[in-house]
Amino acid sequence: MKKHIKWLLGEIDLWVQEGIIAPDQGSALKNRYPAPADSVAWGRLVFFGIGAVLFGLAVILFFAYNWQRMHKFAKLAVIFTALIGAHGAGFWLRRSEGPYHTAGEGLHLAGTMLFGAGIWLIAQIYHIDEHYPNAFLIWGMGALALAWALPSVLQGIAAVILLVLWNGFEVFDFKNPQLLSPFLILGGLMPLAWLYRSKVLATIVTIGFLLTLFFSTAELSGDLAGVVIFFSGCMLIAASHLVRSRRGFPQIGPIFSFLGFSIYLIVIFALGFYHRGRGTWTIHFDRFPDGLLFFGFALGAGVLLAWAMWPIPGSRLPMKVASRKEYYGVIVAFTLILLSALGVIHLGGWLGMVIFNLLFLFQTIIMILSGCRDLNMKLTATGCILFAVITGARYTDLFVSLLARSLVFFLAGIALFSVGIYYSKTKKQSQRARL
Repeated sequence: MKKHIKWLLGEIDLWVQEGIIAPDQGSALKNRYPAPADSVAWGRLVFFGIGAVLFGLAVILFFAYNWQRMHKFAKLAVIFTALIGAHGAGFWLRRSEGPYHTAGEGLHLAGTMLFGAGIWLIAQIYHIDEHYPNAFLIWGMGALALAWALPSVLQGIAAVILLVLWNGFEVFDFKNPQLLSPFLILGGLMPLAWLYRSKVLATIVTIGFLLTLFFSTAELSGDLAGVVIFFSGCMLIAASHLVRSRRGFPQIGPIFSFLGFSIYLIVIFALGFYHRGRGTWTIHFDRFPDGLLFFGFALGAGVLLAWAMWPIPGSRLPMKVASRKEYYGVIVAFTLILLSALGVIHLGGWLGMVIFNLLFLFQTIIMILSGCRDLNMKLTATGCILFAVITGARYTDLFVSLLARSLVFFLAGIALFSVGIYYSKTKKQSQRARL
């Protein structure tokens, strides 16, 4: 799409010069199709990043080979010289926007690796017996600070990875959930992604937030983790609409929508199996963190969903979220899971199974119809795949008779074949309308 817009802007200038259109018409067209922002050279950035990592490992291993023979002060000199040298060279190369700018990013990444190595080596020199996950915390905070100071998307990605590792080691090795770690990642790096309109960093920050949130809450309670992650998915779905309707960073909307609906579909698919009379989730509020997380995320999801359903004055979107039927299932599922977790209703056994299977089926049908209507092949194909998934799942646990199973697959095949015909018919009608 960016190439088409750049081509169109070049053609508009030619049309104005040749008198095909008036200058004011050319300006109006340029305003309607603004030039896309310069994209990050991710190809070069990835190669320089990989090279920086390998270079950093080579330096670490080289000195580790002779480490025992070196004097303590020589070791410190090597550590700080390598660290200052990498960041100094990176800063010098980043001063220009030429071809060496990306190499500067790679050297800064090598410097961050050397910073982490320095933490471990200094601890070894002075025989510091410390809680080892703290090293990942210090390392991650250093990368986070550098991400803002440079600024650098690569440093932000490194910070997310290191903070997720810190959280994981605390949870899995020491059974010590760090409940503030998800908000450290979100609050520390999402503003940077928003400020510099980086979809890559925004995606990784969101995934890092969800991972650390799940790790920490799962250590407290598995049921609590399921509810909180589901509420987080609802919040992402609502936020995807809210950010698209404003000028700030609408490109982040599809990211939130994809991650939010992925969580939503996984959860309701899992709840669509028979649970032997057990309720959906049971939350015990005898501990303060459990109640705080549950009610905090429930309130956040409820507020964002209600806000997204409300008409937005001056919105750039032609439709508010209330007119998009795929959100109805989200609101119904959110209400049912909230009431079930509070003990108001019981969704165990066949009742819950039927309800959540119908919600999943409703979502797939809406995706297929919306994809055919908008001629969106990806959305249509995704809906068909999910329809096939739920058909296969129900094949294994609902039907015993081979005749019944064959009938289910026969009907599913007819349904998918009909979707293909309907999509082709809609596409032909659209092409004729354009002519």
